[in-house]
Amino acid sequence: MTSKTATSTVHSVHADGREAIASPMATTNPSPRSSYDAFTEPPTGSQTPNPLLGGHASQKYPEEGYELGAVTSRNAPPPAHLSNALEILYLTRSRRSNAGELAENNDAEALSPVRGSQGIPPQLRNLGTEIMFVLVCSSGQLLFSYNLGNVTVNLSAFQAALGMPSGEVPWLMGAYSTALGLSVILSGSLADLLAPRLVIVAAFAWLTIWNIIGAFSLTPSRSILFFFMRAMQGLSVGLLVSGSMSLLGRVYSPGQRKTRVFSAMAAMAPLGFFIGALQGGALTAYLPWIFGTNAMVSGVLMAAAWFSVPDIQPEADLPGSDVPSIRDFDWKGAICATAGCICLLFGLTQGSVVHWSSYTYSMIIVGIVIIVAFFWVESRARRPLIPNSLWKTPGFAPLMAAYFLSFGSFVGAWQFFAVQFFSRIQQKSALTVALYLLPNCIAGILAAWIVSKLLHRVPGHYIYMVSMFCYALGPAFFLPQTANTSYWALSLPGITLATFGPDMSFAAASIFITSNVPRSYQGSAGSLLVTIQNLSSAIMASAADSIAAQVDTSPTGEIGLKGLKAAWWFALAAALAGAVITGAAVRIPKEVEKEHVT
Repeated sequence: MTSKTATSTVHSVHADGREAIASPMATTNPSPRSSYDAFTEPPTGSQTPNPLLGGHASQKYPEEGYELGAVTSRNAPPPAHLSNALEILYLTRSRRSNAGELAENNDAEALSPVRGSQGIPPQLRNLGTEIMFVLVCSSGQLLFSYNLGNVTVNLSAFQAALGMPSGEVPWLMGAYSTALGLSVILSGSLADLLAPRLVIVAAFAWLTIWNIIGAFSLTPSRSILFFFMRAMQGLSVGLLVSGSMSLLGRVYSPGQRKTRVFSAMAAMAPLGFFIGALQGGALTAYLPWIFGTNAMVSGVLMAAAWFSVPDIQPEADLPGSDVPSIRDFDWKGAICATAGCICLLFGLTQGSVVHWSSYTYSMIIVGIVIIVAFFWVESRARRPLIPNSLWKTPGFAPLMAAYFLSFGSFVGAWQFFAVQFFSRIQQKSALTVALYLLPNCIAGILAAWIVSKLLHRVPGHYIYMVSMFCYALGPAFFLPQTANTSYWALSLPGITLATFGPDMSFAAASIFITSNVPRSYQGSAGSLLVTIQNLSSAIMASAADSIAAQVDTSPTGEIGLKGLKAAWWFALAAALAGAVITGAAVRIPKEVEKEHVT
């Protein structure tokens, strides 16, 4: 950069009141260092500090190169750059003050290492409160999988209790997933605009009420009430997941502590599925008590949330800007998202039930059109449900595409049919199937721990790539299976290795997304990831079920072993496609300590 030369004439006033004109001075723009040093160098020897400017009687202005004569007359005009000098003086003293405070804080952190940038957030009183807070917020992910596990291992028992035909069994999962997906879309933005504590406590209370109702709805005459109860479970859990991610994203700035917290939340998903499956297997003969114990769990968590979740109000992303409120909620986008997902998820779930009648295709097409309209509305919204800047983040779109394919292949095309393989093909009891899933729990927790240790050391896309290959290992180990294959030979390593996929990818993706949006969008960003989970699970499960039914269906409508393998081939292909997308386009930098983006 070339420097500019400025020539100026400056007036000064002598002690006798006579005005003197300084000769022009040709100066060059100094470096930032010289500008700073000119006003911070302490006076020594014969230098006389100016009490007004903090400089010296013959001080030169570093910005323009003007010389300031002594100002001693009350009637003399003020120097032209007096305001600039005062501003620099203020900034200099502020820097010194801040430096002193920083040194004091560093000394305090040396004595109390749990404070500071990696310490307990100021919204939480102590370490015990923080642990309870993280556990309560992570329970959203735990209950998400918990309510899937206790039903998945008991599909045949619920079918018999409700007097359902085989074709309607998918709605045992579909009612829950559809409502959860819808609530997540809306509640993510609402949690950012309201006090998340109120959202979380209300969600636990609502879940408790409907769990109690579910205990009394397991009869053929009340089957509609049972499906409605499953939808209300999904609605409550969606509120919990969104509210929790909003809270955690706002309390923790990007950094190592946030990485550990989000990794702990990711570990709750496999733990919840295993606990739910174990509970469901143990209570197969007492199905109403599944929901009775669910009510007890959600009631305890509601009390814990009331005492541990801080009352955090919405905040402005920039000093001086308006604090977002419920008046900023994007109602047009919410209506489009809700209508589009209802049509799409209903068409996909009902398609396999009625063998893809024409109205199911119509519902899917209408849903896709409305979702396209949703993106158009969002691009023009003043405060969209999802910040538009997120879509422009390098690597974000391919990351979402890879996550859609891989997570959907895991839940919808591999795990669901793996449970059916154990139950129907190998004729194992529900409790035995639950115990078969124990490696899912152990490996999931280990995967989350690995992410918390590595995301600050290696770029996140390496972790993401490993997770994609782990997704593929589940169906790869199950494809050679027969009705007499030992669990220890193929199922155990397959379940163990495949579980590293969703837990490593969820932790890496959630940290990447929430670290690239402002503080006021944390719930919205987190809800986007959960929405992708639900949409991918429904779409991939529907596609896998259609493929499996076309390959091998018994006279009773049940899918045979060849059909299950066809679904697993589909899951393997989808997971490998996610790996290709990740290797080609996904780039996640190492996590660093920083403030929320604005």
